[in-house]
Amino acid sequence: MIEQTENSPDTTEQVAINRTDTNPSNPPTEQTVPISAILFDGSPGPKDCRGNAILTVQLTKPGAQHSTPTCYNVPGGGGVAQCANFVANKHDGCQARVFSEPDCRTFANLAVFIPETRAFGGYIRSLEVTCGVVSEAPPPLNLPGLKLPPGAVEAVG
Repeated sequence: MIEQTENSPDTTEQVAINRTDTNPSNPPTEQTVPISAILFDGSPGPKDCRGNAILTVQLTKPGAQHSTPTCYNVPGGGGVAQCANFVANKHDGCQARVFSEPDCRTFANLAVFIPETRAFGGYIRSLEVTCGVVSEAPPPLNLPGLKLPPGAVEAVG
């Protein structure tokens, strides 16, 4: 909320800003999205994948029931996808291991499913989808500050 005081010729304008709680007791819930991986034959654009969808993988919720890795080949006898969208909620814990050879050989990269459509580029010939992966946020490092070399003076501004 912004409040403005009266503006008179001999006073300056003042603004008071009231902060809202940055850690509300009921955080907004994440919108439920289906678990899907869509591979395209075109290259990634600035925001979206280009080309035609050549492989669509749809999994049922909850993601934990798909904890056994499943390999999917790009169709077309050695076909190649150059862009993909991996969409799921964070609590589904889904990831796709991306391979540059069919039958999930020659590991190339790892894609984590997120609740928004975002282009993931690369030469993809197969992928292995696993859900129910538990992510852990590591604790902060709490490293000491940098030490100045001998004879150096700390800048004060």
